[in-house]
Amino acid sequence: MKPLILIRSSSALRVAPVALLLVFAYYATDLGDDLRVDPLGYSATVVDAVLRNLLPVAFAIASGLAAWEARKLGASEIWKLGAVRSRYTIAAQQLAPVVALAWLLLILPMLCALVQRQVAPDLPGLTLLAFGLVLCVAHGILGFAAGAAIRHISVVPVVAVTDFLAVGWSTGLSTPWPRHLSGLFAGKMMFGELPTPAAFAAPLLLAVGSACAMALLWAPVSRALRGAVAGALVLACAFGSFSLVGDWSYIGPRSTGHGTLACAGQSPRICLPEARAERISALAEEAKATLEALRRAGLPAEPTSITDTSLSLRYPEPSTKSDWTVPLVFGEATGTVRYQIAREVVRFACAPPATAPARLVYYWVSSQVGQGETYLKRLSSEPDFTSQERSRIQDRVGEVLRSSRARQMDWYEKTVAEACQEDGKTT
Repeated sequence: MKPLILIRSSSALRVAPVALLLVFAYYATDLGDDLRVDPLGYSATVVDAVLRNLLPVAFAIASGLAAWEARKLGASEIWKLGAVRSRYTIAAQQLAPVVALAWLLLILPMLCALVQRQVAPDLPGLTLLAFGLVLCVAHGILGFAAGAAIRHISVVPVVAVTDFLAVGWSTGLSTPWPRHLSGLFAGKMMFGELPTPAAFAAPLLLAVGSACAMALLWAPVSRALRGAVAGALVLACAFGSFSLVGDWSYIGPRSTGHGTLACAGQSPRICLPEARAERISALAEEAKATLEALRRAGLPAEPTSITDTSLSLRYPEPSTKSDWTVPLVFGEATGTVRYQIAREVVRFACAPPATAPARLVYYWVSSQVGQGETYLKRLSSEPDFTSQERSRIQDRVGEVLRSSRARQMDWYEKTVAEACQEDGKTT
């Protein structure tokens, strides 16, 4: 069949205006919160926000319209031409416009979101998109198989609604494993993150494997043989996918380090997401001034590199003596860069340290870089931080600050040690 005739005769052409209108209405009203998160130039964060909201719609459109096309073929007796034309060719021709519409429902909002957030597509973002497009094909094949097997008109809304609810509601279940098989990744995709190969493989194995099993039912072999092979394939894929995700928690495994970094400077070397590269010079100057103030106080502040925490938000890497991990982007936005850097110089031998001495240590260190009030403001959000506690900290540290540098360092080392001699919680 010629492509133009195929498109004109497809139900996808008639449904496309309504489907696209609904998707963009949803994009304009409900996607705002997800797109408000700063992607830091990482397109996977933007693509994931679109997919998490629109994949159930795309799947429902693909499976529902595919069921309609299969039912239409059965009613016109075209499906019985399998002895003359391959049923796979017939199915592919009918599915092409349907799948193309499902793809448009994902690609067009994704492009709008990337333009809105001024983020260029990158390999991680395109990987997520390709994952969603493959799943659309699988759901289309499954819907087509349902329509070919059940010719009643009710199969179309039943397939579409069931697909939408099964995928959309999976993330709301208390049992974790269904959400990992749906194709929706729970939790926002942070900078540099991407699902692991196993997280990609589990939903693909179930959906693509089941679609291949349904397609085997159209093979020109005996019904018993193709039924047995298809059934075995479905069971194998279901068992294999469940074995991958059975012990996962709410958020599936993520790999990190996929974001593009920009590093510059020496002693310390500052590393930020590439989208914030223009801020490295200013942050490097502030970092050097902060480290000099800490060294004048007698503290061993000699990091060779300072890396922004946005590179490992979900799985934070603790700072070492030479490599510090500091929330530089957040600190610059809130005017607390010096405070964030100063905290990293403190090294307790236990975790967590006792609250009372730890608060004294952090306030003293923050005061060395002129950020004492910043630390007290942060403490004000804690329920046990009363006005009496505030006065205690200010009076005690104020007394220490009026002493000589040698006595201050003696007090600092003694207080750090005391923080690990009693139970407490981190501050």
